[in-house]
Amino acid sequence: MKTKNTIIASLLVFNFLHFTTSNAQERPLSPAQNKQLQPFTLKDYQTFKKEVKPLIQEMGLKKIVGLGEGTHGTAEFYTVRYYITRMLIEDYGFNHVAFENDLTEVWQFNQQLSKTNDLNALLKKYFLSLWQNEETKQLFQWIISYNASHKKQVTVNGIDFPAQQPDVDMLIALLDAANITSFSAPLEVLKKSAFMQDEAWSGMNKKDAKTDWNLLAKHCRNEYITADSLETAFKALNIDSSLKNNLLLAIGNLKQGCEPFFREIPEGARDSIMAYNTARIVKDGNDKVVIWAHNAHLGKTGIYDNVVGGTGGYILKLFPGNYFAFGTGTALGTFGGTTDARAVNNSPIAPYPLENPITGSWEELLSSAKTSDFYFDTDKFNPTQELKPLRFIGFGTKSGASSYDKTNLRDLFDAFIFLNQTHAPTPLKDNPVARH
Repeated sequence: MKTKNTIIASLLVFNFLHFTTSNAQERPLSPAQNKQLQPFTLKDYQTFKKEVKPLIQEMGLKKIVGLGEGTHGTAEFYTVRYYITRMLIEDYGFNHVAFENDLTEVWQFNQQLSKTNDLNALLKKYFLSLWQNEETKQLFQWIISYNASHKKQVTVNGIDFPAQQPDVDMLIALLDAANITSFSAPLEVLKKSAFMQDEAWSGMNKKDAKTDWNLLAKHCRNEYITADSLETAFKALNIDSSLKNNLLLAIGNLKQGCEPFFREIPEGARDSIMAYNTARIVKDGNDKVVIWAHNAHLGKTGIYDNVVGGTGGYILKLFPGNYFAFGTGTALGTFGGTTDARAVNNSPIAPYPLENPITGSWEELLSSAKTSDFYFDTDKFNPTQELKPLRFIGFGTKSGASSYDKTNLRDLFDAFIFLNQTHAPTPLKDNPVARH
């Protein structure tokens, strides 16, 4: 969790810019631009696979592929990414799927994925509610099936750090597995502070919740110092290397969450941390990672004057020439969002109508295409490096003028997929896990 000011500043990015909404159409796509559009359909996996083969071939050459979403709640974006992820795993040896979700919560999810008889319950326990839908569940059902019949396993990872208690839970589980009982006192310190942080975070969704921020800051500074000391102790342990690495992973993620209380961190720190956490997944030459996160994060540059976003740019610095950024966009329909101030695992998600694209936006221009669903190479599509507003809808309910930032698609993404009309995701249904 971040300090109160950092949290508020991060979320205000979706309210910075203000454009005038209008139904008036600007000039349509040029013949040269129309020529760059590659149509596709989502009616079934095999058809989609044939239609996007050149795109996937380019992605497959990279070690890390970022699959973005223009909203945190569009069914078709989840399906597109499931199909692409499956292709990259089956045909190009990708073996990690990383999410914009708490690192240690997803670690626990992955530990239980192959054994679960209730995937819905597992998703609700360990994933933010924006991932709790039938479209995303398709991916996990497929991974269960794939891992059951392949030696090279696909691992599900998290790269974010919003929750603290899962870090402590992971530490306790790992120390129990190693029969290590000598860290009970510092673990109690971490437990208390983690509980306070998570209560303050989720409490922001409750009108009557009150947080003593000064007391919280005091406890979290102590938590950071304690965690730092534990990290040093863990490095000295003579235990299985895999177990040690996981201990360091958990304590490192906990430190990421409480560091803002210990010292001032720069703007954009969350994106650099998510890039660092992605890099930690790549342990050897055989590891290849697909990331599911918001367009704003997976773009190669930040947005809103670099106040937020740009995880992709940090990844490029860590893996020069080895990252592919893929964005998604839509114009009309519905999307899933929550009225909660902070996205948590039990935030209620409901469908909301997408407002019409604003005048002069990329969405308005792409809506004038001769085909409704297509992808394109951003470099070839925008050789003049034109700047236009692009919509970035987070987990909230607004999709109007304040959700845009003026961008050059080429600066953000290597390729972009556009679906003119889309829908809010399908809520989880009570059906059993498919076994193969």
